[in-house]
Amino acid sequence: MSEESALQRLRALVREPLDIAREMLLARQAGETGPYALAKPLILRAAEVSEPRLAPTPYKVVYTRGKMRLLRYEPKVRKYKTPVLFVYSLINRYYILDFLPGRSLIEYFVGQGYDVYAIDWGTPGAAERKMGWDEVLNVILKNAVKWALRMSGADDLTMYGYCMGGTMALAYASLHPEGLRNFVAQATPVDFHEGGVFADWTKPSRFDVDALVDAYGNVPIELMESGFSAMAPIQRMTKWLEVFRRIDDPDFVTTFLGMEHWAADNVEFPGEIYRQYIKDCYQENNFCNGRMLVGGDKVDLGNIRCPVLSIIADNDTIAPPKSSEILNEIVGSTDKEIMRFPVGHIGLSTSSKGPKQIWPKVSGWIAKRSEPFPTT
Repeated sequence: MSEESALQRLRALVREPLDIAREMLLARQAGETGPYALAKPLILRAAEVSEPRLAPTPYKVVYTRGKMRLLRYEPKVRKYKTPVLFVYSLINRYYILDFLPGRSLIEYFVGQGYDVYAIDWGTPGAAERKMGWDEVLNVILKNAVKWALRMSGADDLTMYGYCMGGTMALAYASLHPEGLRNFVAQATPVDFHEGGVFADWTKPSRFDVDALVDAYGNVPIELMESGFSAMAPIQRMTKWLEVFRRIDDPDFVTTFLGMEHWAADNVEFPGEIYRQYIKDCYQENNFCNGRMLVGGDKVDLGNIRCPVLSIIADNDTIAPPKSSEILNEIVGSTDKEIMRFPVGHIGLSTSSKGPKQIWPKVSGWIAKRSEPFPTT
């Protein structure tokens, strides 16, 4: 080794720890307190991997209202006139549906020839504090459906709801069944008294949701994160040991960092939506029993008569299988099916099983019930 090469290597050895310390300090100064922001610089260099490329699928913003954006992902070759509209939860960010290259549910559907749309709810602020289910469903989501149909040139679409987004989408479908050709409910809680630990935690005797919303307005990020952390406190610590144990596995490290980035990118929960969500769903189970009111109208899932597919994760602790299974008993559809997969709640959209075992079956179900795109 030449003297110059040796000197360069020595400088790199000295510079790298300083760079890591500088990035950690900058994260601290930016107010980051979670382990992801502080550990990421060290993990990236130890594993010699690049920053995960999240939300890799190209899109165009075709409609906005307030903080909400409607994103369109156009296929290179469109095979179906019937578009697919993804409706994700208000609790986390939408791009878990467009996770990593080769591990993206949206990327997969675009590759299958669907004209795909997804709702990005954005980051709520003071203006969203008073926003209720009426505005979300009867204004924002209704307009998103209209714009998706207008842009795609279709008469109806497949609505694809995930987690709480599935609950909101079901409520919308019961109030506005027109324009819906198919409905897919992925890991969607329906019977909230079968909601596992969340059902126990939110009982009226234990959780005063009025006091929380009245005090804070929008529900703080820290409170939401503490709830998820309390579900698996040991795993929240041991996963960091696991990533260093497998630091020589670049695919594992990249997936881990991508997941941690998404999990740390939380937003506040709009206060009035949260208040009704806890009361009508978890505490009184009105959603499941046709008693929930939105804009003065009852949410009756029996009004849903289009084909319905329920996708259930066997290891789901957020939307336990028992909470989701009842959907097919309630909807008014005659064409309805349940698919179950041996993964967890998030694994339905991020697992390595997705591209080979899960998404082809879901896409095939939708394809059989979609209008082909006319070819010349």
